[in-house]
Amino acid sequence: MIPILETIGNQDELLTNKEWHQFPVQKLIPSIDNFPQQEITEIPNYSNLWKEFKSEFASLTHSTYQTFSDNLLTLLYKYTSFIPSNITHSPDISLYDHIKTTTALAICLYDLMCSGEKPKDRFLLIGADLSGIQSYIYQIVSKHAGKNLKGRSFYIRVLSDAVVRYLMKRLGLFQANIIYNSGGGFYLLAPNTTDIKHKLKTAIEEIEKRIFTTHGTSLYVAIDSITVSDDALLHRNGEDIGKLWGDLFIKRDRRKNQRYATMMEDDYKRFFTPQSGLNKFDCISGEEIPANEQSYSEGDLSPLRYITKEQIILGHKLRNFDLLIISESEVLYLADKCSVEPAQLGFHYYLLKQEELIKIKDKICFEKEPLTILQANTSKDGDNLVKIIENSNSIYGLFYYGGNELGCTRIPTFEELCHKSDTDNAFRRLGVLRMDVDNLGRIFQAGINPQYTSLSRYATLSRSFDYFFSGYLNEIWRETDPSKSIIIYSGGDDLFIVGSWEKTVEIAKRIREDFRKYTCNNPSLTISGGVALLSPKFPIMKGAEESAIEEDRAKKHQCMELEKNSFALLNTALNWDEEFPAVEALKNEIKELHIDDAIKSSFISKVLRHRTNAEMNSHKITNFKTYWMIAYDMGRMKNRTKDVQAKELINQYIKEICGNSSCLNNKTIKSSYHPLELWALACRWAELELRTNK
Repeated sequence: MIPILETIGNQDELLTNKEWHQFPVQKLIPSIDNFPQQEITEIPNYSNLWKEFKSEFASLTHSTYQTFSDNLLTLLYKYTSFIPSNITHSPDISLYDHIKTTTALAICLYDLMCSGEKPKDRFLLIGADLSGIQSYIYQIVSKHAGKNLKGRSFYIRVLSDAVVRYLMKRLGLFQANIIYNSGGGFYLLAPNTTDIKHKLKTAIEEIEKRIFTTHGTSLYVAIDSITVSDDALLHRNGEDIGKLWGDLFIKRDRRKNQRYATMMEDDYKRFFTPQSGLNKFDCISGEEIPANEQSYSEGDLSPLRYITKEQIILGHKLRNFDLLIISESEVLYLADKCSVEPAQLGFHYYLLKQEELIKIKDKICFEKEPLTILQANTSKDGDNLVKIIENSNSIYGLFYYGGNELGCTRIPTFEELCHKSDTDNAFRRLGVLRMDVDNLGRIFQAGINPQYTSLSRYATLSRSFDYFFSGYLNEIWRETDPSKSIIIYSGGDDLFIVGSWEKTVEIAKRIREDFRKYTCNNPSLTISGGVALLSPKFPIMKGAEESAIEEDRAKKHQCMELEKNSFALLNTALNWDEEFPAVEALKNEIKELHIDDAIKSSFISKVLRHRTNAEMNSHKITNFKTYWMIAYDMGRMKNRTKDVQAKELINQYIKEICGNSSCLNNKTIKSSYHPLELWALACRWAELELRTNK
């Protein structure tokens, strides 16, 4: 199968103008072995896949149509995600997404037939986005942040999932009707009937009420819909699904700007008059505990809202769990397990280990209503799960979650993440990292050739991003010392990680490198990010704001007249291709010379002082005294230095700053930076690494 991410921005209608990368034909497992490859010489072993598929298929329960169909969909997801739906006309669409989308259309057509209605546009595309996620997750008192961040982030994930399940239940839809669901956003395909539109309207109102009751105005889910014609699906009469997708984006975002508008009209006092409380404030979030709520405690933490208590327990359990069980009612024999019911939407989520499931499998077999049992991150024991629940009325599924296998007994505090040396003057800073894909909206609206946009292509595209950020990111994290970082959030097209500052920079670099490999170095797909360096005691909400500023700095950075594709560190954005490697190489050279005692700390401090005294304006030195100070300081330093490489470094510095050069260590600077700015950044970076590892 050709990777769809390699085709983004390509105008070749039949994808025949070049030798494309290909996915190896195998099961869905997040691994670099499942990345697209330039040349695959082996003949795809479809027979082995088919044999394994049949073995698991034989274990599926046939107790109800929905249970069987949802379990079959899971098997197709597992075994056909890397098989092309058509090797001639659509080799970039997976067989899984083709089957799933075709099934969704068939369900809609069947419901339309049963309704007796014949609308001009027969389908309804429903889109939603949960807003307020970032501010909600990081609204935490800093000294307790480690105990609650993971739980709070995971809660957002299950809240979004509960909204999807609530809508599907109210509209009578199946898992196949979900075009995409990740990162707080989702899209559903439904029949365009009067009944569905009425149910959708009332469901949206009920969802808004329940989320507002639990979270006030801090969270809001913007849900809207747009009708889809046969012409749009088949690219007839100038219509295409890409334009409709863009129109739905606009409608959905308009709702974000009018959040809770209907509720404000119906219940003015609830929004605009003071509400009484207990005069007690949640010690984690700082929220006042409403008068109609009881306050709680968890260990030495008190007072707490009940939802905060649940999130703390979630955070503890998340470090080591295998399964997520979802039920539409409370399960009594799971009462002692970690659980949460997001926004009282009627769906209960339980976290378990696989060995705990084995102990209760007989009880699960007697459940009348199906339980949904999702396996986290497709562990090595995943193939056994179907066999464990084969005689039950359960729905089996897979999901990816970032950074739950901590390998330690508890989630480390921010101070522990930064602790590396007992030396008093060691540099201990927390790195707060944010990254996301550049121009995502444009990719969805214009990245695919308009003549070949389709629901199945959009499904494959969305899932391709999520596979990297929700699934494969775990592999990067495991290989870069997971004891020194925590994945707070990853999914959709973005991520948020905290850890020791130098580890977050290392992770960011690795993420970018592997993202380029995963997207086959497609120039239309880039990723930007930024890291903020903070004291471990600095409020995490402010830290999130600082990292957002750094990420925005990277998004606005221009190099060779191109924006984005950058990483911001120490208040300076660097283009990933042109500037980051050059500054990093210079940093490493300075650091190694310092370790070898070839240059002293005075070289670093002099460069930083020159940068300060230069009084830069629009990347130009305005204090001309700087030039002769550089010549004087560095001339004396060079005369005292015996090491040949150190002398060359000093000469290079003098030449590039005083010689009106546009180079950094002999590499041409292709942005507006003055060489002094980048020399100073390299020195500051080297200094911090030396102090951190002291």
